[in-house]
Amino acid sequence: MSGLRLMKRYIWLAAAVFLLSLFGYIGYIMYPRFALNSVTASGLLPLAIMAGVASLFSPCSFPLLLTLLARESSADGRLLRSAGAFAIGAALFLLLTGLALVLGAGSWIAGVTFTSNAGRALRLLVGLVLVCFGLWQLQGRSLNIGWLNQALQPLWHKQSQLRHQRTTLSYGLYGFGYILAGFG
Repeated sequence: MSGLRLMKRYIWLAAAVFLLSLFGYIGYIMYPRFALNSVTASGLLPLAIMAGVASLFSPCSFPLLLTLLARESSADGRLLRSAGAFAIGAALFLLLTGLALVLGAGSWIAGVTFTSNAGRALRLLVGLVLVCFGLWQLQGRSLNIGWLNQALQPLWHKQSQLRHQRTTLSYGLYGFGYILAGFG
C-alpha cells in the first residue's frame, strides 16, 4: 500500500474521531449530568481517557484482546483494517448504549449496579454457572451438550464462513462483543 493511500486513510480516521468527539462534547453540553464549570469538567477529561484505556484491560474482556492480537499479526495492511473494524464495532456498541439511554432506558440501566439487588442476582447466577462448569471440567469431562451443540452447529458454521469471507465485518462484530464482555 502506498504512503499516500495510508496518509489519506489516516486523515479520514482522524476526521472521524474528531467528529465523534465533537458530537460527544455537544451531547455533554446539551445534557449535563454534573453541575461543573468548564475548567473543572475539562480537568476530568484526562481521567475519563485513562478510565477508558483501563477498561480495555478488564478481566472480562482482556483475554479477547489477546486473542485478537494473536489472530491478526500480519503486516500487509490487514492489521490496520482489522483494528479499524474492531474499533468501529466497539464504538457501535457504545453508540447503541448511548441511544438506549437517550430513549429512556437510563433508569433501567442505572438500576443494575454492582450493589443493587439485580446486579447481585446477576453476579450470583453467572458465578454459579461458571463454578459448575469449572467443577464439571475438573472431573475431566468435556462440556458436550448434544442437543445444544446440534442446535448451534449452523451458527458456528455461519460464523466460520463470515470470519473467512468477510474479515472486516467479523472484526467489527468482535469489537462489539469485546466491549459487551467488558461490561460484565
